[in-house]
Amino acid sequence: MNIYQVRPTEMGWELEDQQSQETVLRTLTKDEMYSALDAFMEGRTASVEVIGRDGELEEERPYPGSHHL
Repeated sequence: MNIYQVRPTEMGWELEDQQSQETVLRTLTKDEMYSALDAFMEGRTASVEVIGRDGELEEERPYPGSHHL
């Protein structure tokens, strides 16, 4: 299972593959990131850690199984 991490940047939000350390997705808002995650994670088995602006873990989202409403 792959592990990804969503974290804030100066320009928005990014999704990083923790194994390769590559940024695989960038968005301007957190809401856009959650919507883009649904499409990106389709067909993948992974865990996504969401890091808040305070640097703390906000939530962990398992895929498949998580969807942004």
